[in-house]
Amino acid sequence: MNVEWQAILSDASAMDDASDQELSHELEAVVRQHARFVYQVAYLLLRNHHDAEDSTQETFMRVWRYRKRLPEARDLKAWLARIAWRVALDRRKNSAEISLADAAEAVFKLYAAGESAEKIAGAKQMAVLLDQLIATLPGKLRDPMLLSLDQELTQAEIGRVLNIPESSVRTRLFRARQMLRQKLSSILEGKNARR
Repeated sequence: MNVEWQAILSDASAMDDASDQELSHELEAVVRQHARFVYQVAYLLLRNHHDAEDSTQETFMRVWRYRKRLPEARDLKAWLARIAWRVALDRRKNSAEISLADAAEAVFKLYAAGESAEKIAGAKQMAVLLDQLIATLPGKLRDPMLLSLDQELTQAEIGRVLNIPESSVRTRLFRARQMLRQKLSSILEGKNARR
């Protein structure tokens, strides 16, 4: 745990009564155990290291604010993921959306560099392209897809984070993957037609 968190927790502990001190120790353990996971959830949505770090700190500040609910959390990981997701969504609202045209341009640049579709698919560049294509999905499909990328959350946990049934998560993931395949195919076919 970094120095900043230790200072926040120790200042807060000094002001609170004994029951809050016990909660602050519990929260400190939660931060140590789940900080990486919370960061990953934020990063999935924000795709920027500094924004994800800021979002992680804001998430734990909210957890501190609602620390009395900590013992009531049935699924701590899903509860933290939900808070992290909401914080990251708030932060993302201020950033610009990526258009499909921008994602297509990234594919064209890879083709212009002489890369074959097979090499693109196997390369690190494909991850960047997929990020851009995922960003073009409608929010209902994009959010479950982003949360599933990390593979630390089950479909049931994703459902709890997004407040939707698990069956809806499965359906949305299926539809998102289908749309991504279609978008990538249309981009690649369009490029082949131009050659």
